[in-house]
Amino acid sequence: MKNYFLAFIAGLLLSLSWPVNGFVYFIFIAFVPLFFLAKNLQKKRNKSIIKFLGFSFLTFLLFNVFTTYWVYYASEFGAISAVIVNSFFMSLVMLLFFWAKRVLGVRIGYFSLITFWLTFEYIHLNWDLSWPWLTLGNCFSESLFLINWYEYTGVLGGSLWILLVNILVFELIDRREKVKPFFLLISLLLLPIFLSNSISNRADHIKDYINVVVVQPNIDPYNEKFKISYQQQLLDFINLAKTKIDSTTDLLVGPETALQENIWESKVQYTKSIQELQKLQLDFPELNILVGATTFKLFESNNLKSSTARKFRNEDLWYDVYNSAVFISKSGEVSIYHKTKLVPGAEKIPFPSLLNNFSSLSVDLGGVSGSLGSENSIVSFNSNEAKILPLICYESIYGDLNTGKSFDVMCIITNDGWWKNTVGYKQHFSYAKLRAIEQRRSIIRSANTGISGFINSSGEFEELAKWDEKKVIKSQVAISNTVTFYNQFGDYLGRISSFISSIFLLLMFVKSKVK
Repeated sequence: MKNYFLAFIAGLLLSLSWPVNGFVYFIFIAFVPLFFLAKNLQKKRNKSIIKFLGFSFLTFLLFNVFTTYWVYYASEFGAISAVIVNSFFMSLVMLLFFWAKRVLGVRIGYFSLITFWLTFEYIHLNWDLSWPWLTLGNCFSESLFLINWYEYTGVLGGSLWILLVNILVFELIDRREKVKPFFLLISLLLLPIFLSNSISNRADHIKDYINVVVVQPNIDPYNEKFKISYQQQLLDFINLAKTKIDSTTDLLVGPETALQENIWESKVQYTKSIQELQKLQLDFPELNILVGATTFKLFESNNLKSSTARKFRNEDLWYDVYNSAVFISKSGEVSIYHKTKLVPGAEKIPFPSLLNNFSSLSVDLGGVSGSLGSENSIVSFNSNEAKILPLICYESIYGDLNTGKSFDVMCIITNDGWWKNTVGYKQHFSYAKLRAIEQRRSIIRSANTGISGFINSSGEFEELAKWDEKKVIKSQVAISNTVTFYNQFGDYLGRISSFISSIFLLLMFVKSKVK
């Protein structure tokens, strides 16, 4: 019963620390009950590893359910799958720690936990089952004064900080000689906070400002989105925009899939939606437009088709479907970016070589049949005023996606209405602040519904359109030429940890065989 209590407390502390309503400091003690649980079971040889895996799974099951339950509104099957699979992966990391602690010793065991966990989070950012919503470093998204140093480390630096403090707290409670752990703990807690406040006081490198108008149409994605004609939705969007646009407006931004017309990329200039937006530009010659759409690309030869292409019935023609950002420069030129990071299940069938025959799985997860097409790399849109990096919905939780890219401002277009009025859309907006700090760039955010607004390079937001609110907002947005350390090197902590973890795994295997 004691071990069940420890597992439950650990799950509760993790959940209660999470944004947007959590008390973030709980995260610094959330793993301590699991460390005591591991110590209790380490003394028992009989099935102790399996028992620890079970207790860890209970902890992370509670954590996942309490923090991401809202996925259920978009897909029941998807929510259950995400919770169970993510909980299992997290508990598997703890299992490796338990094994390493037994085989390699206590000190190396705790060091291995850090490298194993960071490796897991790094893999979870980059493979087909990617679901990094609960990366530990995300928990500081409402406490930015603690983590201005993310411009050097990204969110994995936050995960490293959390694990180190938890280990020292456990050592302080568990050891008889407590002076050394106490001073180490105080230093580890206060030094990052001191560095954070030192960094936050520096002057931003602002190159210029652009005048931006953001539209939040507030269309119900379950009903209105597919019942109201695309012509009417487009007209409403333009009429809303006109209430704030003037001759000085540089950029108009609309949300993900705001254009509901089927747009074939080979004929994009002849598309009704594009032509109507270009007419708007005739009245406002300085206006650039960025808006979300579903676009289609035709392949006339089987030899040239992509791996995600679908076949027309009874014809030897293939096509791809994309979740796209469409940029219309003030000169009328049209550029299209295809979403790179697709939602597993809903937009992409994981491990297609194995699961392509299960395309109905995507429908069960709340998406379309088959996988959407995607880009290999994110691209920026260039206007005379600024280089704009588009992020479509789910992409905004990936900091490393922007590594090495040259841009002046980020623009997030999303549709958070799938999750209804839950903490989900609030977390999604909150995580955007972390991207601003990592890159030291302003963010323009347009949601169909959810939270639209402007975030400056310090992660502070202004002029919001809130949930279930049809609104147009405008602001002067700073564009910056700062190149952060994280922008240059990305998730280097994850890459280093992956290398060290492979060494630990090899040592554990060899030592186990020798024993």
